[in-house]
Amino acid sequence: MRLLITGGSGFIGTRLCVALSARGHELWVLSRHPWRAAKKLPGSVVLIDSLDKVPDDTAFDGVVNFAGESIAGGRWSKRRKQKLIDSRVGITQSLYDLFSRLDKKPGVFINGSAVGFYGNAGNAELVETSPAVKRDFTYLLCDAWESEARRFAQFGARVCILRMGVVLSHHGGLLGQMLPLYKRGLGVLLGDGSQWLSWIHLEDLLELVLRCLDASAAEGIYNAVAPQPVSYRRFHGALAKACQRPALLRVPSLPLSLALGEMSVLMLGGQKVLPARLEREGFRFRYADIDSALRAEVG
Repeated sequence: MRLLITGGSGFIGTRLCVALSARGHELWVLSRHPWRAAKKLPGSVVLIDSLDKVPDDTAFDGVVNFAGESIAGGRWSKRRKQKLIDSRVGITQSLYDLFSRLDKKPGVFINGSAVGFYGNAGNAELVETSPAVKRDFTYLLCDAWESEARRFAQFGARVCILRMGVVLSHHGGLLGQMLPLYKRGLGVLLGDGSQWLSWIHLEDLLELVLRCLDASAAEGIYNAVAPQPVSYRRFHGALAKACQRPALLRVPSLPLSLALGEMSVLMLGGQKVLPARLEREGFRFRYADIDSALRAEVG
């Protein structure tokens, strides 16, 4: 397959490109800094810095749209919020313009999203058909992105939207940042630890993307999470155990709220999300429980 990838040089995208390239797929990756991306990606990848450079007669079989600024990259000022929206919705609108002019329309469009769609949801159990519990900024961001992605069905494409939990891998993301601290015995419990953490191991997420590309029946919303969400306290203890180090430090909720403002919901809030559709469709998770997932990454 010839595939167009956005976000291909990010933490998830880099590993996805390696997996797709190993399967023999031809990859085109959109990157603002192609020279940097070239250092991370397989040599066969075609790097472009603008969708305008894609000729009208280019025949892509599918598109994976994982572009987006890190939501945890800074306090959510008005300007920062707009940048987060533009980096997701803006690039998706540009892809729509590309689809409009391509002679042959790609058959599948896979779009990222997050469990933040459900808002800070307390203890509610959430499946794909569940409405947002709280319409906070994470909901508004995900909803705007998903709404833009749904438009690609107008071109006859299968649209798959992946509401991802925290993606676990030592290569990057939350776990990549936390591992050095926990290995030194400096792991920190955030708040009272009762907030829910919905997560997925990177290998399972990559397998899900491959499934969405290959399976003609795959379409619509998928909760890209493992079947066993955990409290943050449970995650904190499991990571300390995997690192074989104590983790006795704690930061109360109030200092975090004061320091991070609205963005503190990422650490003090959460969602208890279940992969109902994936389980019904027989998806087999390699890492279904938090202990095996963390052991695999701590090594």
